[in-house]
Amino acid sequence: MGMQHDTPSSPITDFVWDRSIRNLKRSRRLSLFSEKKDDDAWLPVLEISGSEEGPALLILAGVHGDEYEGVDVILRLFHSLSPEEVKGSLLMIPTANPYAYLGGSRTSPEDTMNLARVFPGSQEGTVTERLAYELHNRFIANAEFMLDLHSGGTHYAVATLAGYYHDKSTDFGRKCREAAEAFGAKVLWGHSEVAPGRTVSSAQSLGIPWIYTEAYGGRRIRPEDKEFYYNGSIRLLRHLGMIRTPDSGENENVPIVSRTIYGDGNFDKSALSEADGFFIPEVSLLSEVRRGDRIGTIYGLDGAELQQVISDSDGIVVMLLGTPAVRKQEPIYLLASLA
Repeated sequence: MGMQHDTPSSPITDFVWDRSIRNLKRSRRLSLFSEKKDDDAWLPVLEISGSEEGPALLILAGVHGDEYEGVDVILRLFHSLSPEEVKGSLLMIPTANPYAYLGGSRTSPEDTMNLARVFPGSQEGTVTERLAYELHNRFIANAEFMLDLHSGGTHYAVATLAGYYHDKSTDFGRKCREAAEAFGAKVLWGHSEVAPGRTVSSAQSLGIPWIYTEAYGGRRIRPEDKEFYYNGSIRLLRHLGMIRTPDSGENENVPIVSRTIYGDGNFDKSALSEADGFFIPEVSLLSEVRRGDRIGTIYGLDGAELQQVISDSDGIVVMLLGTPAVRKQEPIYLLASLA
C-alpha cells in the first residue's frame, strides 16, 4: 500500500478522524488560525489505518515545542509500520503545537500560552486555546487510548518515566496502569488526581484511558531515551492488540518496574529560585530526599552563596533545573512521593 500525502493543507476545523477506513497510510497538513500572511504553522497528522478493525490510538508529541523525543518516535513509527501490520487506527501528531515548535519554545510565541494548561480550550479564544479546542474535540474525543510524549525540554532535566492515572478500584484506572507497565518504563508515576488544563485531564474528562512519558530533555535526544520511546510505543501497540508482526518484539521481556512514585504530577508546583545566579545541584534525578536535605546551592558569579536550596518535604527528585544559569522565581526542582 502506497503512502498518500494530502496537499495543499485543509483547515483543522474540517478534519474528521474516520476510523472506518482500512488499509491506508497517509499524511495530512491541517491549516490553523493565524492571520499572518507569511505564517507557516500547520498541524501534521500521520495516519495508519490498518487492514483489519481494531482499537483507535492517538499519539501526541510536541505539545511543548522544545521537546523532541516524541517527534522522533512518531516519524520512526510512521515509516516503520505498514497498514498490513496494524489492526485498527493509529493517528499520530508529531508537533501538537506547531507555533511552539517553530519557536523552539515551551509556549506559543503567538500568545505566550502553554498548550498543556488550556485544555479543553475555547472555540473563541486565542490561537493556543482554539488549538486545544480542536485537539480535544476532533482528536482526543475520537480515540480509544491516548499516549502523550513529553520530556524536560530546554530548561529542565526530568527522570525517564511513564505517568498514568492511579486508581486500582476502577476499570479505567486499571487500564491506565496496565498500559504504563506494558510501555516498559522502569519508573511509573501514578496520579490519583490530575491537574486541569492538560491533555491527560482532557482525555480523562472524556473517559479515554491514557499514559504519558517523560525523559531527560535538553533539546537533544539521548540514545537511551530514543530507544525507550520507540520500543515502548511498539510494546503499547502490542498491548492494545494493534500489531502482531514477527519483529515487533513479541518475545521481548518487558522491563520490570523498579519503582512506583505518586503525586499529582503538577510541574507548576515546583520549588522556585529565590535569587538570580548559578545553580549547582547536590542530588540527582530519582534521589530520595528528606525534609531539610540540601538539593543544591545558588551562587553569584562573585562566589557569594545566594541560596541554599533545601527540600521542603520528603520525596523523590523527578525534576531538576537543567540549565544552571537561573533567574529568580524559576523552577528548580520537583518531588514526587513514595506513597
